Amino acid sequence: MNTEAISQPLKAAVDQGIVRGAAYAIIGADVHEEHYLGWCDDSREHPVVSHLDYDLASLTKVVATATRIFQLLGERTIELEDPVGSFFETSFQDVTVADLLLHDSGLPADLTDVWQYESAADVWQAVKDSQLVYPTGSEARYSDLNFIILGKIIEKATGNPLAVEIHKHVLKPLGMHDSGYCLGNEPFRDRNWFVPTEMTQKRGQVWGGVHDETAWQLQGCAGHAGLFASLSDLENFAQMYLNDGRFHDQEIIPGQIAVRLPELDHFERTLAWIRWTPNRKNLWHTGFTGPGLGIDLDRRRALIILTNAVYPKRGNEAWQAARRAAAAAFFGGKYREKQA
Repeated sequence: MNTEAISQPLKAAVDQGIVRGAAYAIIGADVHEEHYLGWCDDSREHPVVSHLDYDLASLTKVVATATRIFQLLGERTIELEDPVGSFFETSFQDVTVADLLLHDSGLPADLTDVWQYESAADVWQAVKDSQLVYPTGSEARYSDLNFIILGKIIEKATGNPLAVEIHKHVLKPLGMHDSGYCLGNEPFRDRNWFVPTEMTQKRGQVWGGVHDETAWQLQGCAGHAGLFASLSDLENFAQMYLNDGRFHDQEIIPGQIAVRLPELDHFERTLAWIRWTPNRKNLWHTGFTGPGLGIDLDRRRALIILTNAVYPKRGNEAWQAARRAAAAAFFGGKYREKQA
């Protein structure tokens, strides 16, 4: 594996000031590299170091929510064919768990103006009242609402808060001790445990609290966003996938799901994940704040990228290009490029 080709666009992004800093890891049978580049902010007082927690944004979907959903599927507590209406009353009763995981539910990408709601309960009611914007199953459109609902299904099926379920069944068994929801509320963590994200008009400098507005309105914990994690913790998560769902001889994701997951190609997706190429067993996902996570099960290797690309403001298209270039070097081809 040419790790320098993977590293080059990430190092260049830091050197050119596209992002202030980045942490990334490349792991596999014959490689284990960790890199910490640059700074957390413009003060240059906080270098990127190993213990830092990053806002994972939409990586929450695959690291936290999908992992717990896969466990519940393995236990037969829920089924892929279960309709949302079997869990709670909504305006889209027939949408299934599978539709939510595949992002072909027909739901819109997000709520319009989430700041209009006065409480987390109001936000959740607005999600349940959402109307489909295209016929379920006819195409795939990425939607945060899908995973907000999946997070609520976890709570309904188990009787426990989402944060409790994720900590007990995902983070703790994976040894992800620096990860969790609402870590900024813990008294021993000051904001220097975190990288800052956006300077916003409504909230000022977001630093240690979740960046995503809808997750913030849901009190920092949701199925689509809100999880914080360090680089080493995500290496544990990736290693679990590389070991067919097992970590230190403990089954985290049922083997039949972990092994078969990359075989499904549905509108360029599989359950929860993006398929980088249509004829290989690889998985990819990104987050709005800048992270990326790639797992190549054919070659048994993983790429983890963390940064705060929305610092000091969002819309960093140059970083998106750098992240995609690193992923292309890692997977060995451009996105959705057919390979022998």
